[in-house]
Order: sequence, then C-alpha cells, then structure tokens
Amino acid sequence: MSEWVIVQGGAVRLIRASEPTPDGLYRGGIEFRLEDGWHTYWRYPGEAGIPTEASFVNSVNIASAELMFPAPKAYSDGFSTSLIYSEKVVLPVLLKRMDDARPAILNANLTFGICKDICIPGQAEVSLVFPAATMKDEVADKLVNDAFAQVPIAQGDLPSQFPEIKVVGEGKERQLEISAKVPAKEKAPELFVEGPAGSYHGVPKLTSVKKGKAHWTLPYIGLPEDVSELELRLTLVTKDGAFEETQNVSVPQTTASN
Repeated sequence: MSEWVIVQGGAVRLIRASEPTPDGLYRGGIEFRLEDGWHTYWRYPGEAGIPTEASFVNSVNIASAELMFPAPKAYSDGFSTSLIYSEKVVLPVLLKRMDDARPAILNANLTFGICKDICIPGQAEVSLVFPAATMKDEVADKLVNDAFAQVPIAQGDLPSQFPEIKVVGEGKERQLEISAKVPAKEKAPELFVEGPAGSYHGVPKLTSVKKGKAHWTLPYIGLPEDVSELELRLTLVTKDGAFEETQNVSVPQTTASN
C-alpha cells in the first residue's frame, strides 16, 4: 500500500493485491477514505459535481491500466441529484506490465470533486511499486477482492436487462422511457445512465415497479439532438447485484428537423 495523501475532507492511497491473476494481470485499487458528511463522485457525477478520473501516463513498465467503478448511490441535496460515494470506496485498477520480470511503478494523477457544505475540485498524485515478487498482504488482498466484486457485471453474451428503451415527445417534453427486468420482489431498483461524451443529462426517475419489471423516465435535456442513434451506458442495481450494458437507441426526428 502507498502512503495516504491527505486531501480536503479525507485521504486517498493506492493498494495492490499480493499476486497477479492466473492470466498474468495485476489488480490494485484507488482507496478513498472520507470524513463524516463528505462525499466524492462517480465517473458521471449526475446533475452536479465533478467526475472522478485518473491518468496513469507517467507510470513505469505498465502496458495498460484500466480504472473501474463500483455502482454509486444517488444523493439529493434538495436542489439536484448527484451520484456519489461516501465514507470509503476502493476504485479497482486492472493493469498489465510490459515485462513481468521487472518491477512496475503505477503513478496515478487523480482529479475528483469532494463535497460537504461546499464542493471543491480535488487533486492528488499517488504512486505504488508492483514488485516482481511480493509478500502476502491479507488486508490489501481483501480490500482489492471486495472492490472487484462490487464492479457491475458486464452484459457480454448475457440477455439484455432492458426489453425497451425509447425516445418520446418533442421539445421540452422529450424524454427517454426505460424498462428493465428486475427480481420479482424488487421494490427499489436503481438505474444510472451515461450518455455520449459531452452529455450533461440528469438522473432517471423511477416511475413504477411491478411483477419483475421497472420503469424510469429521463428528460432528454443534455443529450445530443442531431443524431439518429444514441449510445447509452446503463448500470442497473437490484438486490441481485449490479449489471452494466450498452444500448443503441433510435432517436426519431423532431418536427422542426423535418
């Protein structure tokens, strides 16, 4: 584990698992510990906030490094709804070394927002050596294993969780209507939507849950208008876990564009 870097409202450090995975990949994580009342943000912050991002470009002997995110929680301050982490979170990092016979150094330049009564931009630089051989660290292993277990399951070849997604209405009334399959006794599923790069849309509103099917609406404001197809990244959280998939949704032409 690296040393803690103190930031406003908390601290951040890098951690790593003791051993690589059977396919030769190395697992680590960016661990945030936040003081009471403070929170930071998901990769898409929602209606307000600053996304959490990491650059690994100055790392040594690292061929690739992928930052992953557990599902967030929706938080409303009475004015807007944000997608956040509070108390503590480990963001998993999956990396591959160029040469497994040599140590690697993961250098992470982090940018994030951190909030309590006010929200401020945060920045931290953290570094950790991934040696060619290492000692067993049960504490770090548990933190890393738990973090990877919380990453939403990718759809892959599994059936889609979303039987229907459509764009309806025009002008200020235009919105997305999203339906998802959920467990039969699920009462409060959560859905997080990410539009194409540059989008600044809000957070879906749950309108009904009944007989294993949930429905949400999301105002179209903040999503691109000049497209015939919209790529959405969807994260669904139910009592069975978190699931993620990408869907391409047809965007009908508006009357004004005809």
